[in-house]
Amino acid sequence: GRLLPPGRPAFKGRVARYLVDPYTGLVADSIYTADQAEQYDPSLQLDYIGQPTIGIGTDPYGATAAGGTTATFSDMLGDQFLGVQLMANGSFRDIGGTVYYLNQKRRWNWALGVQHLPYLYRYVDTRVQGELSIVSRRTYVDVAAGTVAFPLSGTRRLEGGLGFSRYSYHEERETFTLDQLGRVLDYQRREIPSRDPLNLASASLAFVGDNSYAAFTSPVRGERFRLEAETSYGTVNFHTLTADYRRYFNGGGPVTLAMRGLHLGRYGKLGEVEDRIYPLFLGWETFIRGYAYNSFDFATECPPESAGCFVTDRLIGHRIGVLNAELRLPITGIEEFGLINFPYLPIELTAFADMGVAWDRDRPASLKWSTSDTGRIPVASSGFSLRFNILGALILEWYHAYPWQRPGAGWVSGFHFAPGW
Repeated sequence: GRLLPPGRPAFKGRVARYLVDPYTGLVADSIYTADQAEQYDPSLQLDYIGQPTIGIGTDPYGATAAGGTTATFSDMLGDQFLGVQLMANGSFRDIGGTVYYLNQKRRWNWALGVQHLPYLYRYVDTRVQGELSIVSRRTYVDVAAGTVAFPLSGTRRLEGGLGFSRYSYHEERETFTLDQLGRVLDYQRREIPSRDPLNLASASLAFVGDNSYAAFTSPVRGERFRLEAETSYGTVNFHTLTADYRRYFNGGGPVTLAMRGLHLGRYGKLGEVEDRIYPLFLGWETFIRGYAYNSFDFATECPPESAGCFVTDRLIGHRIGVLNAELRLPITGIEEFGLINFPYLPIELTAFADMGVAWDRDRPASLKWSTSDTGRIPVASSGFSLRFNILGALILEWYHAYPWQRPGAGWVSGFHFAPGW
């Protein structure tokens, strides 16, 4: 049957009285006058500055600098955003920084950014008797890029980008001449020939979606994806494809099932410069936990008769595929989302399973499951982790993983700073 319209209530509640009274709570006209009004100032103001650190030292062999800081600026309405980062670690050659600007004033959002990042690698050479040589290899990555984004809806957008990248190199050798007691008799520093630079111009187009809901440490409902194609031309020509899909299942309770499928790949003939475009590394904790590079004991995990180390070699390639699954349970949080009402340090417990494979044109992989094969095969791990939200600004994950393709390694623990994927 049909429902009767609601009748008039015998008395008006507080909400109803507020709805029919639009004037209560307004500032009186006499408080502010026209001559007190100020024009809106769209200029950028400082929002945040990171704790700056700096250290400068000199010795007979040169000067060194270390430290860094970050700062962010925005306007009152959040239409503009400016970020600045400065860092140093070593000599004055190792000072780098990043500057990027984002404008969201109109539907077409656009951003510009430049960066100069030095990467330093050192090794000791003792092949000449009576001499100790330290070789410093630096790779400088200089990037200038621009991006535009057009939202198709509240959860979908198109992104396009243009950029220029330059990879340049510098090498120097410091030689110490020693006596039989190890005292320095002479010191020389000289530059040695390095590789030719790489110059690359790139263009990209991406389709991005995100209707997920994030909790204190990771998303707990909805989906996120990114499909992107990028073409690079210059010293070498190749294409980069990204396919990243994440889904979060939550039936209304505290437990969330999270799943992700990811592919990153460079396609094309990299040729002679392949060793200068760093390959992708599968062992990052954001991909597969339990295979971080600094967790390997090369003396026991790498066969001494082998020319390389198969347990790490198979983690490197210009193409990677990753599959992840996690069960997420909030231990502490708020009363509505958390087993314990303690919002000051939200903690999330996860049980996870990670799997991935790395390969490229010259290093094909075999898709088979084995825990003892020394070839290039998929690697996997399983275990549990704890994620901590520290003061609402930093998310730390501690994990305890069993890497199935590391014979004899047993359980591996580690931590990293990153929110849940």
